[in-house]
Amino acid sequence: MDIAVGLFALAYSGLVLFLVANALRKIFPPMRAALTAFALSATVHGVTTLLMGDAMIWALAFWGIPHLLILPALLVSARRQNSTGA
Repeated sequence: MDIAVGLFALAYSGLVLFLVANALRKIFPPMRAALTAFALSATVHGVTTLLMGDAMIWALAFWGIPHLLILPALLVSARRQNSTGA
């Protein structure tokens, strides 16, 4: 069960980051859109986990670790889009 929860967190983080970055690409260049998406998502999830009281550390790890694992893929994708001009 713990593995399923971890995979859910990783999948959700990836989906959120890539969708927000894609939406921001209409306003910013790909690299800036990726970093802004990461900052927005980390801020929103960070603030909401601070409201969890005793479970704050577990909730922060639940969202923070997958975000950090997805960040390199997001940056590589942005770099590719930057170099191809897509």
